Amino acid sequence: MKKISKYILTLIVILIAGFLGNQVNAQEASETEITFSPKYDFNMASTSRISAIDLSSSKFITVYQDGGNLNYGTAIIGNVSDNIIDYSLENVFNAANTNYLSVAILSDNKFVIVYQDIGNSNYGTAIIGDISGNTITYGSEYVFNTGNTINASIVALSESKFVIVYKDISNSNYGTSIIGDISENTITYSSEYVFNTGNTDYFSIATLSGSKFVVAYKDISNSNYGTSIIGNVSENTITYGSEYVFNQSITNYVSLGFLPDDKFVVAYRDGGNADYGMALIGDVSENVIFYGSEYIFNTGATSYLSLDILGENKFIVSYQGNSGLNYGKTIIGVVSDSVINFGPKYIFNPTSTGCNSVVGLSDNKFVITYQDRGGDLNYGRAIVGSIPVEEVIEPDPQPIPEPEPEPDPVPEPKAEPAIDTTIVDGDLIRNPSAKGIASLDIYIVKIVGTKKFKRLILSPHVFESYEHLNWEDVKDVNQETMDVHAISNLIRAVGNDKVYELFPSGDTGTRKWLNITAEEFVNQGYDSDSIYEINTTDRNAYEK
Repeated sequence: MKKISKYILTLIVILIAGFLGNQVNAQEASETEITFSPKYDFNMASTSRISAIDLSSSKFITVYQDGGNLNYGTAIIGNVSDNIIDYSLENVFNAANTNYLSVAILSDNKFVIVYQDIGNSNYGTAIIGDISGNTITYGSEYVFNTGNTINASIVALSESKFVIVYKDISNSNYGTSIIGDISENTITYSSEYVFNTGNTDYFSIATLSGSKFVVAYKDISNSNYGTSIIGNVSENTITYGSEYVFNQSITNYVSLGFLPDDKFVVAYRDGGNADYGMALIGDVSENVIFYGSEYIFNTGATSYLSLDILGENKFIVSYQGNSGLNYGKTIIGVVSDSVINFGPKYIFNPTSTGCNSVVGLSDNKFVITYQDRGGDLNYGRAIVGSIPVEEVIEPDPQPIPEPEPEPDPVPEPKAEPAIDTTIVDGDLIRNPSAKGIASLDIYIVKIVGTKKFKRLILSPHVFESYEHLNWEDVKDVNQETMDVHAISNLIRAVGNDKVYELFPSGDTGTRKWLNITAEEFVNQGYDSDSIYEINTTDRNAYEK
């Protein structure tokens, strides 16, 4: 009966999900619920290489390659009032074919753009823009690399100093950096500093302080691994720490943002996990980086990732969801220490979407600028997203003191829930009082010394693949007894030394090989005592 009831409940859930279809986003509600404004066109022609950044809580600037104007480098200011965007006139900053754009804010009325100037031998170039109201005036162009320069990313260290990282094709595709100093609208550069002597791509840079920054990138020369490194600036000199790998597989579309307390969050496409959208927290101590666990925010192929911070513990990711229709999607992540909790996914553009860039304007408002590929128009468009403002409860006014009343009788303390102490190694347990389908989930217990673990048995098929397990041996326990047993998702198959981390999802799931050293295993917080030895039927129920 237990097997049948679980299958019936699973079937009901599948049927309900299929019936709701696109209504899921509208039905889900949480503190990260997102509502969107109408979309606003900022360039009614083919628009690409979009990069945007906020000037204030109500103003942002977007730079892009204007396919309707000979691919000129162009900038435009957007003003946000409520959920309405009002644009300035377009301003050309480079009257030539312009590629690989990135923009950084120096102050409320000054910014700097870096780009590949195809009209000038593909040189890496920078220019200062000054803002007065909705008018932009530019200084002169300043070349920072007299060679073929792509994928530049820039960050401001102060109002007069910035750092650029880029791929120097003319120098063996090395990952390279340079400091820019500003006096009025004149830029002077430091020497170039190589941070990765190998083929490097998909750069993203964020400041940790006025003299420290972090770069995340795809290290093509090291098996395409996702890697990050700390850079320290002293006057016009950069020194780097060691490289730290955050994803041991093909890593694309890297985007990162700075969090308080020397932390950063990085989002990326994980080629070793079906191109899923992933994110994790990096914790910096001097020049050493420690990573938290990886968290999946999109279980499907993910492209054109862009990340920005919303307040002290929230961030937003916008991306193209490649699972089918390439819709533009976004999701909120909430950070606690090195743990990320994601809200539901929301579609901001229900058609093919590319080249998006998300900008956090405040703790509860953001703008996404993107290329709208619907109807083969590739227009440049933007949309405002809002999340609920957290309610601040004001304390009640203090009452005028009155004579103290007689104390009430001290209530009898409530009895603590009883924990079943008879559970032993190998027992099968479940909580029939748990909510929904969780009341049918059966776990097998593992006890090592004082450590207590439990592991989910994924399905009846897996249960029956173990001849020594019997349905009648399952013990019903309360939630307190369940909670004293830590969940373990680490396994290895009988006769195989490979350790996998499991990610259950209903009666199926995925598994990821922990292809790391013993030292890395310990440093990343794993416990070898929690590893279960399972049969191949159990292991193969989880897809790679």
